[in-house]
Amino acid sequence: MRSEGKARKMIILSLILVLGLPLVITVPAMAYTIDGDLDDWGVNPTNNSWTANPPALSVYDNWRSGPTSTGSRHNPGIEECDIEAMYAADGGAYVYFAIITSMPPEGYDYEGHYLIPGDLALNLDNDNGTGEYGYEYGIKLTNDSRTVSGEIGDVFYMPGWEKLNPEVAQDVVEFSNMVDGTKTGHAEVVYKSYSDWSYDNGASNYVIEMKVPKDALGISGNGTADLLATVSCTNDALVIEDFTYTPVPEFTTIAVPLAMVLGLFYYYRRKRQGEGKNKGE
Repeated sequence: MRSEGKARKMIILSLILVLGLPLVITVPAMAYTIDGDLDDWGVNPTNNSWTANPPALSVYDNWRSGPTSTGSRHNPGIEECDIEAMYAADGGAYVYFAIITSMPPEGYDYEGHYLIPGDLALNLDNDNGTGEYGYEYGIKLTNDSRTVSGEIGDVFYMPGWEKLNPEVAQDVVEFSNMVDGTKTGHAEVVYKSYSDWSYDNGASNYVIEMKVPKDALGISGNGTADLLATVSCTNDALVIEDFTYTPVPEFTTIAVPLAMVLGLFYYYRRKRQGEGKNKGE
């Protein structure tokens, strides 16, 4: 009887371990639905709250004072050049990003200069030692023919970066879009009108929300990344610094305790069957 009690305790403890691990691993990954609605991030700009719920990172701009990461003062000019806020979160096999901007997904004609969304730039080394300008990954956010060939959401490694509208640009950042690179994967992207902040200084607002596979970014361990969002005139930019990410959870973290449970269950069942057979004899 003592061995039966011990077996039961082992099974219960193993079940707790098996059931608990998936919850720890999957909850962050399930937290963000890519639909252009930032309620699941905890963002509520109608109440002047631009901050996302922890552990997501937030950075935001107040138009006249410039990117919060630099504190420089500048005026992005027309509202369509404004990047309002940016968010980043880690979760399971993916990283999640969101940007609020006034730049329409199809671009904007400003006095004969065609402005477009900038591509999201990522530096996973934080040492500016690889890739042009140190940003060795990029996520394509426009179909403009001046940018690298591919689909919106394509992820590129070691891209070439250019500022596409230098004739109307301020010197906030040195580049805006990818013009070449090696495709490593594809991110789920939604670029749509933002109903919670639909009108701003005479222009509409939009959300760009992304779900990016970690394997497309070469993530195999713990690390930090810098993210940069801008538009093709680079008159405004936001930077998230030291975004922390983790490796993709390995199946063995669940498979080992699961095998323990199945083994113990099989042992206990066989033992009970043997006891019943002996009693029958």
